[in-house]
Amino acid sequence: MRLTCSERRPRATAGFTLIELLVVIAIIAVLVGLLLPAVQKTREAAARAKCQNNLHQIGLALHNYESAKQRMPVGQEGSIDVGNWRVDIFPNMELGTVHGQLPDTTINGRRKKSVNPGAALSNLVMPSWKCPSSSLPDLQPGYWVTWWTNHNHMVPSYQGIMGAFPDQAIPARTKSSASNYGGWWTNNGMLVWNQTTKFADVKDGLSNTVMIGEQSTNVPNCSYGNNTGDTRNGYYTPFGGMTNNSAQGVDSCGASGCGDMWGLSLTAVANPINFTNCSQPGTGFSWGGNTILNSNHTGGINVCRGDGSVAFVSNDLDTTIFFRLCVKDDGQTAQFEN
Repeated sequence: MRLTCSERRPRATAGFTLIELLVVIAIIAVLVGLLLPAVQKTREAAARAKCQNNLHQIGLALHNYESAKQRMPVGQEGSIDVGNWRVDIFPNMELGTVHGQLPDTTINGRRKKSVNPGAALSNLVMPSWKCPSSSLPDLQPGYWVTWWTNHNHMVPSYQGIMGAFPDQAIPARTKSSASNYGGWWTNNGMLVWNQTTKFADVKDGLSNTVMIGEQSTNVPNCSYGNNTGDTRNGYYTPFGGMTNNSAQGVDSCGASGCGDMWGLSLTAVANPINFTNCSQPGTGFSWGGNTILNSNHTGGINVCRGDGSVAFVSNDLDTTIFFRLCVKDDGQTAQFEN
């Protein structure tokens, strides 16, 4: 008997063979492999841009402060409980409410804020002070804690620059005091300890002087912080001052130092950026005066110049040039790369 069309068996639908499936999977894997680096580059570009914008906002806040007070904030005062330059510019960064919640105090005739215990700062992460590329803890890590109770204050990604060691001027000047913990505190930068500076003091030009530098990653091959290499300056509280109350900083302390000297929020540049050796003086602990400027950005770090503009400094920049850029008045010719 002959079958009608409607009675004929349907044809089997052709499917993918195993080899074809494997080819498709391989093609997808290749495409994903090509796309992932592009996605990662896009994310890093966005993080780097946000980091640069943060520095620009901090730079603008410092400019507004200097315009109102006719001077820069003191980088750090001679008490670890007294708020440093970061706290001073809170009102210029829409952080006036936080600033108002901190207790008032006075030191060296200047009205300041106390950050001990600094309850208003506890567990407070301020996006404007954090580089998105940083993978380190937002708050003071437990491995920093020694004789004190952890305040759980944020660790900012940006350090004030108190200058460079050695001083770059010719002939040489006394612009540093030796710390009893190793390293040096300097006053040849824009944010210095126990002293104030003005934009007029920046003889080398605001656009040729580093005011703030990025410090947002760990130092490789460094055992500090339970082998994490987390030597970011911050220790007792990243918003505090220092232990030495020499009335005029370096000028009254002298080159050989004058008692106990450790502090917070500043660094005097004494090593290349992204340096991987934390055994140098003042670099290998979170209260040192010469902690290393570094970042997770490919090839360098972000800095804020004295005029408030932001630049990316390459790892390839000659170290001597960078030292000169961190000194406000050495008279040495130094410019940022284009």
